[in-house]
Amino acid sequence: MKKFYSAVKSSLALRVLIGFILGILAGLFFGEMTSVLGVVGLGYIRLFQMPVIPYIFVSLISGLGKLNFTVAKGIFIKGGITLLSLWIIIIFVLLLIPFGFPRWESASFFSTSLVEPEKSINFLDLFLPSNPFNAMANTIIPSIVTFSVAVGLAFIFIPEKSIVIEVFSKLSDSLMLITRWVAKLAPIGVFAIAANAAGTLRFDDLERLQVYIILQACIALILSFWILPKLITVLTPIKYQDIIDSVKNPLATAFATANLLVVIPILVDNSKKLIENIKINETDTDEKESPLDVIIPASFNFPSMGKLLSLGFIPFAAWYVGSPLSPTQYPSFLVAGIAGFFADGTLATTFLLNLFKIPADMLTLYITVEIFTARFGTLVAAMHTVVLGILATCAIQGLIVVRRKKIIRFTITSILLLALTVGSIHFIYTYFFPSNYTKNQILSNLELLRVRNPQPAKVSKTPPIIENSAAQKTSESRYEQIKSNNLLRACYLKDDYPFSYFNSQGDLVGLDVEMAHILARELGLKLEFIPLEEGVHERAEIAAYLNGNYCDILIPALALTPQATEVVKFTHSFSNRTLAFVVKDYQKDQFSNWQELQKKPNLRLEIPGNVPYYIAKLKGLLPNAEVVVTKRNIRDLLVANSHEFDAIVLPAENAAAWTILYPSNAVAVPQPIVSIPVGYMLPKNANSLADIIDVWLDLKQEDGTITSLYDYWVQGNIESVKEPRWSIIRNVLGWVK
Repeated sequence: MKKFYSAVKSSLALRVLIGFILGILAGLFFGEMTSVLGVVGLGYIRLFQMPVIPYIFVSLISGLGKLNFTVAKGIFIKGGITLLSLWIIIIFVLLLIPFGFPRWESASFFSTSLVEPEKSINFLDLFLPSNPFNAMANTIIPSIVTFSVAVGLAFIFIPEKSIVIEVFSKLSDSLMLITRWVAKLAPIGVFAIAANAAGTLRFDDLERLQVYIILQACIALILSFWILPKLITVLTPIKYQDIIDSVKNPLATAFATANLLVVIPILVDNSKKLIENIKINETDTDEKESPLDVIIPASFNFPSMGKLLSLGFIPFAAWYVGSPLSPTQYPSFLVAGIAGFFADGTLATTFLLNLFKIPADMLTLYITVEIFTARFGTLVAAMHTVVLGILATCAIQGLIVVRRKKIIRFTITSILLLALTVGSIHFIYTYFFPSNYTKNQILSNLELLRVRNPQPAKVSKTPPIIENSAAQKTSESRYEQIKSNNLLRACYLKDDYPFSYFNSQGDLVGLDVEMAHILARELGLKLEFIPLEEGVHERAEIAAYLNGNYCDILIPALALTPQATEVVKFTHSFSNRTLAFVVKDYQKDQFSNWQELQKKPNLRLEIPGNVPYYIAKLKGLLPNAEVVVTKRNIRDLLVANSHEFDAIVLPAENAAAWTILYPSNAVAVPQPIVSIPVGYMLPKNANSLADIIDVWLDLKQEDGTITSLYDYWVQGNIESVKEPRWSIIRNVLGWVK
């Protein structure tokens, strides 16, 4: 026991491992109660990030500034070419990773990121800062790297620089010391992160995470024990077995500790021995200092292949939330990703998630999976360091041998091995371990949120027979009639997800249904829901229900249009809808921009219902498109033959809900977005009723009711009503309810 205690006390890696295991156990035992530890984990991450930006600045300047011109030239030319070659390999791997993701049904609730203006990357602003201090303040990492490299290169040509370089070196050491101090808190930080993840992560989420973990592990092993060592054997006389024998112990240490720094001296020494075993010309024997002594330390200023392998999380995160990166996004992803990973991986991942409009909460999953994948990344980083040092040194000393047949054979074998691995994972998880799609059940099972015990409401499922007669003549205002009858009648549209629809229990639910419940309750009225006849979409037909005294308000909210106000009255606008298309998954990119759509020949669009405002907008934006008004319901359109039309026109908020039910479809929101205000439709002469509801809507906006209902019904933020995650304390011991 004393030996174990001594080992734990002396080994930070062991303490971190114990913290991780205890965190997992705590999460499984306490379940979602461990969510309070999320603040501790976030604090630990921020402490680690605190010295990162200053460290990049001072370490790049000191690392480059201490070189002389001759050494710098050789390293930059030969070492730069070698580094770029290794980056090309990892770029190919990153492009291959998405093919390993299985064909699992995936869709997501509406997200505001769908309707945010598209963020175009300005590479001048990204890489060339006009104000480097602004770049530091806003964590624009590529700009910080560019500025730091420029200052470091300038120092090479400045005489008597040793004092300044020494100051920067000491600053770098001090920042590294801060990192070491923070690292001592790693067991606590890792415990909090692991406990929070294990306690709140749903098992269906973990099912998807294991695909990424296995992909990363398999690719890391192929890179570490085949591609990278074989690259040395192909280009130099060094034998494969000699490489493996030389690096197997430091690789094992790097994997066990997940720390590359602890094995750097061993890697440098063993790499020198491998090069010394090669027969070299005597003309080079008087060289006192091996380039390895400069190349390997200097390489820490640039992201290794092991670090860049973590970039694979970005396409995974996009696939995970049901919005895979499009081919046109990959150039930006790779350029910004490589530049971003000059810094801390967590910081760069945060930047990339924001850049590609992937929900920010995916950062928590990144930190969770990095606990598993970081060791494999360190394994690749260690072998990357060896390969970079050996190949760059051999290039400087003229020891590279180009053998075309060997290179071609190695390249083909490596590509086939990677493709077979990625394809096998895709095949196994697609056909042998398919994921059960459950989001459609989530939507179908939603119940009223804020009206947990709603007043009894009569829900008619048969529409009334509308007589072709004038509106009922009465001296009472519509609101006086409502008060006299003590009844508010709301006409509703069936299957208008997520605003009014019948859930799996047969209850009428949805955002606007719940709003009607709240309105009736707060006015002290009984409530009755009356359906509109199937296929009724014309404004005049809807007006007949309201003006004919069959109902007092129409839900859901509809677009405010001048034409509609001729026959009905609207409340003021309290929300917006965004013009969008429902298309097949593979067509999503084709509908991402209005200008590109204008060039598309024979474009046929189906719009459910005659909505003049939408039609006029579409005609203005797509003058050559054929807009077909249909009375077919949306379900029929979604299962119709895709050759009948190119897209269905719907508000994005509705479209996202329909794609949850039919996940082979996707929501496309063309840029720039077209936002349309909506309000509730009332009888034409119901002025007093409109005034009352307008005041009520203002109150509901101020007290957060509308926002909370929108988050719940439209954006799917249902954590507050989910069953607690399985835990030992709740489900096994029964100590809490």
